[in-house]
Amino acid sequence: MLAVLLPSGAGAHAPVAGGNSAVFDTLERFHGHACAGSLIGARLGLAAKTALKAAGGEGKLKAKYFANSCSIDGVQVAVGTTSGNKAIEVFDDNESRLLLSADKNGRQVEARLTRVAEEKGKKFRELRGKGNALPVGSPERQQVDRAADDIIGWFRNAPDVAVVQVRVVK
Repeated sequence: MLAVLLPSGAGAHAPVAGGNSAVFDTLERFHGHACAGSLIGARLGLAAKTALKAAGGEGKLKAKYFANSCSIDGVQVAVGTTSGNKAIEVFDDNESRLLLSADKNGRQVEARLTRVAEEKGKKFRELRGKGNALPVGSPERQQVDRAADDIIGWFRNAPDVAVVQVRVVK
C-alpha cells in the first residue's frame, strides 16, 4: 500500500480549500442547505479524485460510500458519481469512508476523515440536535447556530491534510 500526500491549503482559515468555492456553492444548492455532512462528502470526494488522478487512474469513476447520510450528496457533486449514472454504491455502515475507482485500469483510492474532522462532524450533529430543540430566534439558539456555522466554515476552508487522509488501495 502506498500513501499519497495531499496538496495542502494555504492555511487553516484561508479562502475555500483549494479554490473549491464553486463546488461547495453548487453542493449547497443541490443539497438544499449547508451542513457539515454534505461538505464531508465533498471534501472526501475532491481529495480522492485528486489522488486517483495522481495515481494514474483512468476511465469512468465509480464510488462506494459507507454511510447513508448527507455526505452522499457531497460525493455526487464533487466527483460526478451519481446514482442516476449508477456510479455510486452506498453501504449503511455509519463510516465516513469513500472508495473511488477508475474503471479503465482498476486503480483505487480510499479517503477517510482525520480524527479532528471526525470530531468536528460529531460536534456539528450534536449542535444541530440541540439547536433544533431550542426556540427559533432565542439567544441560546443563535449561539448554537453560530457554533455550527463555525464548523461548516472549517469544513469549507481547512487545508486538505487537516480534513482528509487518502491512500492508494490498488
